[in-house]
Formats: sequence, structure tokens, C-alpha cells
Amino acid sequence: MVPSGESGPEDEEQAADEAADDGVLDAIAEVRVSLTELTSQLAREHDRAQSREVVIDRLHAEVERLRAGEARSLLRPAVTDLRLLRDDLTAQARSVPEGMTRGEVTALLESYADSVALILERCGVVPVRPAAGETTFSPRQQQVVGVLGTGRADLDGIVAEVISDGYTEAGTGQLVAPAKVTVYKVTADLAAGDDSGSQDG
Repeated sequence: MVPSGESGPEDEEQAADEAADDGVLDAIAEVRVSLTELTSQLAREHDRAQSREVVIDRLHAEVERLRAGEARSLLRPAVTDLRLLRDDLTAQARSVPEGMTRGEVTALLESYADSVALILERCGVVPVRPAAGETTFSPRQQQVVGVLGTGRADLDGIVAEVISDGYTEAGTGQLVAPAKVTVYKVTADLAAGDDSGSQDG
């Protein structure tokens, strides 16, 4: 029998168990507090992320709107020029004299081609025409649309005829569209020194 006022092994074990239980409960309470704080922090971060997404979407829409407006502003002079050119062409088409010669028609069409070239220049694009019989073919600047046979070795790889001009950016010289050309090519069946040729597909 354990004297009154003294604790026995069973009491000590019970006290130890209660202390352990209290420690577990305290740890669980701390975990709950930590989870609550973490959940609250995640919710705040989620709200901030959503707010950032809204701001980004709004800024993106604003940038797109400004780009569209800038593009329209940049194109407006060219649109005006093209509209005037169309009106001029329409008026000319209605008033072409019946007795107009081939030379007069050619001169008229070339004047309109010059007008279009000016419009392109205002848009920062200039026509580039290789010199036929002088310019060496460059695959970066020209596109071959035909080959002309020749017996002259000095003409091999030289531009024979310009079918259409090329176009480059005025400031940088960067190619916009290649010139379409035919190119001389030495063929064995033509006599050396003979500058005549035949067009091959």
C-alpha cells in the first residue's frame, strides 16, 4: 500500500502518459495553426496572382489596340495615295482616245508604274532592277524564271533579261521581293563566241 501523499509507479506512468498526450495535442494545435496560416497565405497569393493576370490581360489588350492604331496611322498615307491612283486610273480608263498608239499606251502605263513606285518609297520600299547583260546572278537577290543558252563563256551566269524588278527596304537594304530574271548559261551546242541563244523552260 502506497502511503498517502506519495505517488507510486502507476501514478507516475499515468502522469507521463497525460504529459505525452498534452504534448501531442499541443503539436496538433500548432500544426493546425500553421496550416491555417499557410492556407490564408496561399489564398492571398492566389488573389494577387489573379490580380496580376487581370493587369497583364488589360495591358496586352492596350498594346494590341495601340499597335492596330499605329499600323492604321502608318498606312493612312499609302491608302490615300492608292485611293487617288485608283480614281485616276478609273478616270483614264473612261477617257482613253480610240486612236491611242502603242507608244502612248506604254508611256501612260509607265507613268502609273512610277506613281506606284513613289507610293512604295513612302512606305519604305524601293524597286531594284539588275542591269541585264552586266549583273552576275545572285540567288539571294534574284529568282530565275528562265535560262538563255549562249556560246560566250563571259556571259555564263549573267542576267540576260529582267522580267520584273526586285524590292528592298530603303533604310536597311533588306530584300522584300527578289527580281525575276532569265540567266545566260553556256551550252556545248552553241559555237564559242556566238552570242545568240535559245530560251529553255
